[in-house]
Amino acid sequence: MQVLTSKHRVPPMGVDGETGVYRELMRNDAANEENELGTSYRVTYDWEDANARVLAKRMKRFKPDVVYVWNQQALSKSLLFGLQAQGVPLFYDLHSNWLNEYTFESDPWFRWWKRNNSKRSRLYRVFLGLIGSSRRLLIGHPAELDLSYASVCSASLRDELVASGIAHAASLPVVPPALDTSRMVMKSQFQPARRFIWAGRLTVGKAPALALDAVRILKERGIDVSLDYYGVGEPLERKAIRDLIDHAGLGDRVRMQGIRPGELLAHYHKYDALLFTSCCNDPFPITPLEALLSGLPSILAKDGGIVEVVEDGETALLFESGDSYSLADAMVRMMRLPDGGEAMSRKCLEQLKARHSIDVVIEHVEALLTAATQD
Repeated sequence: MQVLTSKHRVPPMGVDGETGVYRELMRNDAANEENELGTSYRVTYDWEDANARVLAKRMKRFKPDVVYVWNQQALSKSLLFGLQAQGVPLFYDLHSNWLNEYTFESDPWFRWWKRNNSKRSRLYRVFLGLIGSSRRLLIGHPAELDLSYASVCSASLRDELVASGIAHAASLPVVPPALDTSRMVMKSQFQPARRFIWAGRLTVGKAPALALDAVRILKERGIDVSLDYYGVGEPLERKAIRDLIDHAGLGDRVRMQGIRPGELLAHYHKYDALLFTSCCNDPFPITPLEALLSGLPSILAKDGGIVEVVEDGETALLFESGDSYSLADAMVRMMRLPDGGEAMSRKCLEQLKARHSIDVVIEHVEALLTAATQD
């Protein structure tokens, strides 16, 4: 197997132990007025062409039996149409919503051909068509991609894809994420909840401020709790949360903790419960899955795919997404559990291990890849 991925946040010399991993593709999430991606034909074409050449080189040298597509969020979508035109078997493992219409059409190459309505661009598109150069790099609607061999991480994501116009996604099988539980530090001691953890990206969709507001509500009710944020984000995003903490007068109860990639698994067991506040229809968030598989009782927003694997009051506590009062009430429910949520946690852990272990999921993926190569 070979892996072709982006250069994102990787030292120029690479990382030790990554034999067969090629970090050569350029991401387009830096699109802005300065680099003119999506507005200038020449800049956008050169960007797409560079990625196409990288992929062509890998395909020629490795000659894969099947191409496994994981995530094209910030990568050239034209690569997919080029592969499809070659007839190479493609398998799509859809674990995020990059294929929905909004995200797909934010691709710079798509924007230039479909959405750039400046007079100069329209004239240039006509000229390119006349000289036969209009589609050297293919692009189209996501519904034109062949998803004969694909899986989705949740029914929630499948429904979102269908709603965005990809009707044939309705028949895709659900293959949920899997984690290596041998790396987990398991929670072994339980007590009535008072110490909560929030972990994730400090973006609007993850709603970190909601947890802070719930702590404020509990303080007004005379209930003392503590909350630690393990937030991943830009310095300005971290500062924004610190400012909210100070403004709310909760510095004695809420702390921002530093975290490096991969370190969070060592912290879940230290807390009484996780607060997961996502409100962006997250296809299947990994953070709550990690916490649940670590044996940590969890309070989860009714959002996206995570609610498909838990049951309120039985394996986790749920609250209305975006509602800080509902979250505060759920925190009180957790605090009133005399066993600290141990029974609920152990039941959840047993169920998740049966469905989200590495071995179980690998069998599903292997069968789908085999079918793609034997067609």
